[in-house]
This record gives sequence, structure tokens and C-alpha cells, in this order.
Amino acid sequence: MNYNFDFENKGVLITGAASGIGLEATAAFLQNGATVFMADYNEKALCEKSEELKKQYGENRVYAFVCDITDSEQRARLSEKIRSAGGNVDILINNAGMSHSAYSIYEKQEDWERVISLNLTAQFFTAQKIANDFFIPQKKGKIVNTCSLSGIMGIPTAVAYSASKGGIMQMTKSLACEWARFGITVNSVCPGFVETPLIKDNLENEKWVSYMTMRTPMRRLARPDDVAGSILFFASHMADYVTGASVVIDGGFSSGS
Repeated sequence: MNYNFDFENKGVLITGAASGIGLEATAAFLQNGATVFMADYNEKALCEKSEELKKQYGENRVYAFVCDITDSEQRARLSEKIRSAGGNVDILINNAGMSHSAYSIYEKQEDWERVISLNLTAQFFTAQKIANDFFIPQKKGKIVNTCSLSGIMGIPTAVAYSASKGGIMQMTKSLACEWARFGITVNSVCPGFVETPLIKDNLENEKWVSYMTMRTPMRRLARPDDVAGSILFFASHMADYVTGASVVIDGGFSSGS
């Protein structure tokens, strides 16, 4: 067994790749030899970050596609764009998502549907599309879904977000059971509170940061690089016999303090 991360000649599609965990995962895969297809709806951020990475890792290893994965037509064109670039997908990092906070008694239907649409529905249909176009024909593939601590424990004022992430966890298990016969593994990472643009407002609240730091046994919030390592593990040959699993990355938050 080779215990090194080796993604040479592997194509990795990462959604939500222009910031946070997605951007860190992009850099991590590039450092380990992969070709990365970055997808994000934020055209400005995507262009800036992909150009920086191209300068560091080469034009032929970084490709950027503007894509709103909630749009079925844009999702459908992703496969075409990857093939037009001469690429193939061996690994899908299903990472695009949004945060949303509201007291449940005031939750609006349009906000609920927006969160579920991106965080759950689009994640499933992205996985379905890539599985049909790449993984099933080649009889192998790896999917890593970005779930959340909110998917396994209740978080006040986050009912829509928690519901979407709980759905991702169960989707991960169901797809793992169904798609194992195609040589596809499906796993998820469940970060706690990570210092990313997704929780920008919270990070600007000193009382919130102080409380969450105190509440976390490791006495700090997570960084994107704390999550990227687990993503690489699930995507690697070292996890060939791991499917339907979720790893919690929360500094001990869910274990109590």
C-alpha cells in the first residue's frame, strides 16, 4: 500500500471552489498532482483565484467554469465544458452551499426553498449528472459531500440550513448503498464553525466568536485547511473501502465541553 496522497492524472471537480473550503481543497489537490475543474457562481472571485492558481500550478491543471448549480442547464453544460477542455472527472467534491439564519417561527418559504435548493437539491443532481456522465461508464469514482455539524445536531436559528445538511448526510448514505456496485464511493465531511466568508457576519461579532471559542474544547474555530485533509483522504486510494461515512471536524464541539 502506498500511503502517500497521489492524485496524478486524476481530474477533480470542485463546486463552490472560489472561496473557503472549496478553494482550500482546490489548492490541496493541486499540491498533490491533480487537475482541478473549479466551478462557482461568483465569476469575479473565480477568475481571480483560478488565475492565481494557474500561475502557481500551470495553465493545463486549473480550469474555471462559472456555474450556478441550482440551474439544471448550467449543471448539464459542466460535463460538456470539462470534456471540451480534454478533461475527465474521477473525483467530485460536492461543496457549493450557503448559510442562512432565522428564527423558525419567522422562517419565510422563499428562504427555506432557496437554502434547500442549493444545499441539497443541487448537490444531488450534480452528483447524479457526474455519476451518469463519468463514473458509471468508467466503473469508478469518488464523491465527497460537504455536510455540516448542523446535519447531526440541532442549531438554533438554523432550521433550513440544518434540514439541508441533515438531508446531505442521509443522501450520502443512500447513494453509497446504491452506487457501490458501480465502483463509486460516497462520503461526507461535517465541519463545525469554519472561518470562511459563509459566516462573515458571525466572525465580525466578538461575543459570538468568544462564546464559540470557549464552547469548543480546542479553543478555536476551524480553518479551511482543517477540513481539506479529510476531503483528500476520502478522495484517495486509502479510502477505497470507505463509503457512506461522515467525519465530524469540529474541534470537539459536538463531544461536549
